[in-house]
Amino acid sequence: MELVKKIFVLFFLVAIFGNSAASQHHDPKAKVDLGGNWTFALDPVRVGETQGWYEPGFNSSSFDKVKVPHCFSTDPRYYLYTGSAWYFREFTGSVSGNEHSFLRFDAVFYKAKVWVNGQLAGSHEGGYTPFELDITHLLKSRNTLAIQVDNSWDTTTIPGAKTNVSSASINSQQVYPWINYGGIIRPVYIIKRPAVFVNNVKITADPDLEKGSAVIRIIADVRNSSAETSSRAITAAVFDGDKKINLSWKQVNITVEAGAAKTAAFVGTMAKADVRLWNQDQPHLYKVSVTCGDQTVHYNFGIRKVEVNGVHVLLNGEPLKMGGCNRPLDYPGSGSMETDEVLQTDMQLIKGGSMELSRINHHAASEEMLDWADKNGLLIITEPGNWQLTPKQMSDTMMRRKFQQQMREMTERDWNHPSVIAYSVGNEFPSQTEEGRAWVRDMKDFVKSLDDSRLVTFASMIVFRDFIKAPEEEASQYVDFVSANIYGDHLLHLERIHKLYPGKPIYVSEFGWRTDGVKNEEERVARLKKAMQDFRKCDYLIGASVWTFNDYLSRFPGTNPNGYRPWGLVSPQREKRGMYLAWQEEFAPAVVELIGRTTGRATIKVTARKDFPSYTLRGYKLKCSDQLLPLNTLTPGQSQELTIEITGGMQVQLIKPGGFVILEKKL
Repeated sequence: MELVKKIFVLFFLVAIFGNSAASQHHDPKAKVDLGGNWTFALDPVRVGETQGWYEPGFNSSSFDKVKVPHCFSTDPRYYLYTGSAWYFREFTGSVSGNEHSFLRFDAVFYKAKVWVNGQLAGSHEGGYTPFELDITHLLKSRNTLAIQVDNSWDTTTIPGAKTNVSSASINSQQVYPWINYGGIIRPVYIIKRPAVFVNNVKITADPDLEKGSAVIRIIADVRNSSAETSSRAITAAVFDGDKKINLSWKQVNITVEAGAAKTAAFVGTMAKADVRLWNQDQPHLYKVSVTCGDQTVHYNFGIRKVEVNGVHVLLNGEPLKMGGCNRPLDYPGSGSMETDEVLQTDMQLIKGGSMELSRINHHAASEEMLDWADKNGLLIITEPGNWQLTPKQMSDTMMRRKFQQQMREMTERDWNHPSVIAYSVGNEFPSQTEEGRAWVRDMKDFVKSLDDSRLVTFASMIVFRDFIKAPEEEASQYVDFVSANIYGDHLLHLERIHKLYPGKPIYVSEFGWRTDGVKNEEERVARLKKAMQDFRKCDYLIGASVWTFNDYLSRFPGTNPNGYRPWGLVSPQREKRGMYLAWQEEFAPAVVELIGRTTGRATIKVTARKDFPSYTLRGYKLKCSDQLLPLNTLTPGQSQELTIEITGGMQVQLIKPGGFVILEKKL
C-alpha cells in the first residue's frame, strides 16, 4: 500500500511541475477522445468545492450543456466572464491487467483542479501548456469527471498583473493586453499505456553540411508505474515515408525500478544518400518510432542546422533574413480556441505573406500550429507568458518556478518540431535592472539544460535606449541573438543596438502601426516602406516581425470602444487590409519587373533580393496569365529573365514551393 501511495505521489508531482509527456501519435485504440458534450456551470462566488460539486452523486442535470473544447469567454451565455467555472461529464472504461490510464489536457486556461469519481486527481497552473494525470487508481466501470477552471489573474499568475512599478500607470498595472480566454480550450483525452511505458522522446538531428551525412540521436524517457522492478527491450527506427533508414543501432535493454524512470539512448549516422535537409521551402520530415513492449509511439522530425555565425543566424549554412509576424490567438466567436478553419486560414495568409520567421505568440503555440509549420515551412521562436514581469516578480522564487514549469512543459512538448528554432524567455520586462539581467542569465541556463539544440533570446524594449551605455548594463548580453520591439526610428535604434553588441545578430521582434494611429491605410503603407528602407541598410538584421498579424480583443488601456486593438495586417475576420498587400510585396524574397514588351511578347525579370529579406530561391515558379514557368535556383542578388507570349494585360504571380502565392501584381 505504501508503494502504491509513492507511485501516486510521483505522478501527482509530474502533473504539478509540468514534466508531462509530449503529445504522441498513438494507436487509435489507446486514445479515448473526451471532447464533445459536457455539462457546465459558472461558480462566481466559488461555492462549488465546498458544496461538493465534484462528488459522483452531485446532480448537475440542470446545468448548461457545452461542447469541449470550449471557451466560456466567447460563449454568448458567459461572455468575457472571469472567475471560477466547472465542467462535468461521465465516461466508461476501467483498466485491465497492468494497463494505466492517463488523463491529458492539451491546455486549460488558467488554473485547473481535476476530480475523478469524487477523488482529487491533481491540479495545474498555466493556460497554454499540457498536463497529464495518472487516474488508473481512481477508475471504475462508470466514471464521473469534474474540473474546476479559473481564468482570473493577479500579480502571481503568468500572464498577470504587475506589482507596483513607477513605469506603468495604476490602471495598466492591473491588466495584460490580451483576453484571459477561459475554459478547456484545447483537446482532452485519455491515453492508455502499459505499466512500463515511453513517456517522451527527444530527437536531435545534427547534419554535417560538408559531408552531407547526419547524426541522429534519440533519447526515450521510460517510466515504470507498476509496483515491481521491470526490464524492457526498447527499439527505435527512423523512416523516410515508407522507407526504413539503416542506422546500425541495436535494441537497448533497461531495468526500471518501481515508480522510477530511465532513459534509453540511440545514436546513429544517416548516410548522405538518405539525408534531405529541412528548410522553409523544402520542409522534409522523417518519422521516428520507439517501441517498448506493446507500446509504440511516433514522432516527426526534420534534419536542419541552426547556428550563429557572427552577426548572422544560419539555417543549413545560409543566412536567415526573413519577415515574420506576431499573431495574437484571437478570433471572433472562438477566442483562443484554434479551430481547424481558423488555423488553416491564418497559416495560409502568413505563409502567403512571407512571414516565415516569427515570434508567433506571447505564450506557447498550439501543437497543431507547430505541426502545420513543420509540414509547410515556418520558423518559430516560442515564448511562455512572461509579459512585462516586474523586478519584484522576477526575483520571486515562486514566480520563477511557475515560469520554469511553463517553460519545461512547452520545451518538452515542442523539442522535436523542426519549425522551432529558438526559445524566448520573455517580453518587455525591465532588462536593464539587476533582476532582469539575472532572469535572462538564469532562464537561458535553465532552457539550455532542457534543450541545448536551439537558440535563446528575449524581446527587449530597453536595449536601444540611450541610457544603456555598455553591453553589460542590459540582459541582451546573455542571448544568442538580440530581439527588440521597435516602434519608429528603426535605423537609429538598430544602429545603437549594433554598436552595443557588434558581434550579435539582431531581430526586430515587434514593429508596426495601428490603423487608428495614422490618417489612412496609405500612410501605414508609406511607413512600412520607410521601415523597409531602414532594414535593408542593416546587414546584421535577421528578421522583422509585424505587430500584429490580426486585430485582437483587449481590455488594456487605449483599446478602441469596439473592444479591439487595431494593429492587424488583417481584420478580426481575416479580411486583407492594404497593409497586408503592401507587406506581401515588401517582404517577398524576390522582385518581379517588366523590362521589355513588344506586340505579343514580354520580358520579365525576377531578382532574388540581396538585402532584406534575402535567401536562396529553390523551386519557385512564375505564373503569367495561364503560363506557369519554373524559375532557376536563384541565390541572393541573382536574376533570371523570361520571355513569354502575351495577349492583353499581364497579371503575374510569384509562387513558392507548396503552391503559396507570395506576390501578385499587374505589370
